[in-house]
Amino acid sequence: MEEEFSTAQSSKAGRATKNGVHPSIDKSLRTMLLAVLFQVSWPTRLTSQQIIEQLPLYGDSPKRALYRDIETLTDTNVRYLPEPDDANIAEWCTKQQRLNRLAISYERQSGAFGLERSFFSLDISEDEARAFVALEESFTPGTPYAEAVQNLLKRWAWLFTEKSHQRVQQKRKRRARPLLLPLSPVEDYSQHGSTILDLDRALEQSTYVSFAYTPLSQSWDAEPIQHEKVEPYELEYRDGHWYFTAYLFDLNNFVDYRVDRIRPGSVVPSKDLFLPGNRQRPGVKIRYWVSPMLARHSSLSARLREQKVEMESRAMQSQYGGQGDCCWAMESR
Repeated sequence: MEEEFSTAQSSKAGRATKNGVHPSIDKSLRTMLLAVLFQVSWPTRLTSQQIIEQLPLYGDSPKRALYRDIETLTDTNVRYLPEPDDANIAEWCTKQQRLNRLAISYERQSGAFGLERSFFSLDISEDEARAFVALEESFTPGTPYAEAVQNLLKRWAWLFTEKSHQRVQQKRKRRARPLLLPLSPVEDYSQHGSTILDLDRALEQSTYVSFAYTPLSQSWDAEPIQHEKVEPYELEYRDGHWYFTAYLFDLNNFVDYRVDRIRPGSVVPSKDLFLPGNRQRPGVKIRYWVSPMLARHSSLSARLREQKVEMESRAMQSQYGGQGDCCWAMESR
């Protein structure tokens, strides 16, 4: 966010008056950027100092100018702004919305400001409401990135119009069986959330990692094995489990690790980087007969990298004992 607003500094900035004081500048631009900053920062509250650091247009006496800008946006003096937990905050927000003013509250104990109600609204369709509820009910604690997805959905919902909120509530009360997404994990991965993020970050930044691992053949209470400087290859969620694939130099081979067997807090990134995409995991070719009913669909498994259906002659089927009209050749991982 700092990068987004640091470019807002005008060419006039830095010009001092005769007495050496740098005045605040470009009030219209400054006020507009302040409104945008409040909008995109939600639900994080911002202190005066944090706002001034991100909007470098306030000169040497920034607090007074900032308070004037907030009064412009709210039509209310800062000393009279409500606290976020005031009993009548909802009515005040509705009034501000009707007057086309921002509903900014002021938490006096922390000295932080925050936008209570979005100035912009988003109207979603019936299908989008169904999709929203499906995501909301599928990403429960323990599922992949559950907390991050729920926070993202919360930020989306903050933009919804009242009609959109009603649509979402209606979809939550549906009588038919809800849409189910197969994301529920077999094991409880709630304590491994930071591990998943650490491994994902290592893949993104192309850094080697080290960690302590307990093989499935051993009890969790057994002494874990330390794996040093492995090269991340893939992080995948399948069949209710998280799997981390890495290349081991000592074995000259790829190894699949169950993420729930990696000791929480043991993932340590290296300062050394590897070249992403430099290695390719070899596949295994499998060739077998399938019935015409299955073979005509050409693709039967999402787990296989390459799949190819080949028509075989009746003579070859008789020679190899085939029972159908097609042979399905595939390459698996």
